[in-house]
Amino acid sequence: DPTFYDLKDCFFFGDNAIGKDEDCPRDGLKGVALVDALEKHQRGQCTHFLSWTWGYNVSTVRGALKQWLDGMGDDGNAEEIFLFMCFFVNNQYRILVNNETIGAAELEHVFEENLKRIGKVVAILDTWDNPRYLTRIWTIFEQVVAIKLNVPVTMVLPAAESRSCLDEFERGKAGIIRVKNSLTKVHSHSAKAFSPEDEAAVKDLIKKTIPGGFEEVDKNIMHFMIKWVGVEMEMHMRSLVQDTSDGLTLSAPRRILTIHCDDMKIAVEVTSPSSRN
Repeated sequence: DPTFYDLKDCFFFGDNAIGKDEDCPRDGLKGVALVDALEKHQRGQCTHFLSWTWGYNVSTVRGALKQWLDGMGDDGNAEEIFLFMCFFVNNQYRILVNNETIGAAELEHVFEENLKRIGKVVAILDTWDNPRYLTRIWTIFEQVVAIKLNVPVTMVLPAAESRSCLDEFERGKAGIIRVKNSLTKVHSHSAKAFSPEDEAAVKDLIKKTIPGGFEEVDKNIMHFMIKWVGVEMEMHMRSLVQDTSDGLTLSAPRRILTIHCDDMKIAVEVTSPSSRN
C-alpha cells in the first residue's frame, strides 16, 4: 500500500517512466503530465479540486473518495467527476525531474485561478485524530484560499475513520471535545512540504498576502474545522433519532456536508443519497 511519494519514482523516473518521451501539449518539450498520457475518454474538464497530500497511502485516497461518492448516492457518478489532483495534472517532469519553480506572486495567481475556475474543493483527511493534513503547508494554504474565495469545501474521511469519528461523538462531551481538540491543532508556521523551496514559497506568500500572517491562518482553519465538526455531530445526532414507522432507528443514509465560507460566516449544504435500486 504505497504512498504517492513512493509512486513518484516509478511513475516519473527511470527507463519506463510514463509519458517521458511524449511531447507536452503546453510547452512542446519532452515529458507530459500523467493526465496527458491517458486516453481522451479518461479525462475531462475538472469538476472538483482535490486537497490532499502525497504522504497518503493509495488505500486512504481510494477509501475517502469511495466514501464521498457513496454519500452522494445517484449524484455520485464517477464517470462524470474529474478531479484536479496535482500528482496527475501537474507536469511532474518539470517540477520533480527538472526542479523548475515559480515565484510566490505567480504561485498565488495560478492557484487562485484554478480554484475559481473549478469552483469546488474536496479535502481528504487521513484521520480525525491528529491528521497529517493539518501538518502540511500546501493543504493548509489550500484551505485558506478556499475560505478567502468562498469556494465550497467538502471534507471527507475514509470509511473506518469516519465511523471512528462518529463513535467518538457517541461517547458524549468527552468524545466531542477530543475530536475538536485534535482537529484544531494547526501551526502553519511549522507546517512542512516535501520540497523546501515549495515550503518557503508558500510561507512567503502567506506572510505577504494574508493580514495577520500565520496567526490569522491558524485561527481561520481552526474556526472552519470547529464548524465542520459541529455540523457533522449535529447531523449524526439527528440520524440516530430519525423517526420511522416502527419507532426509532439507529441507522440513516450517510450525508455529505459541503461548507461554504464567506468572511468566515458558515453555510452548510447537506446532500442526502438518493435511494438506489
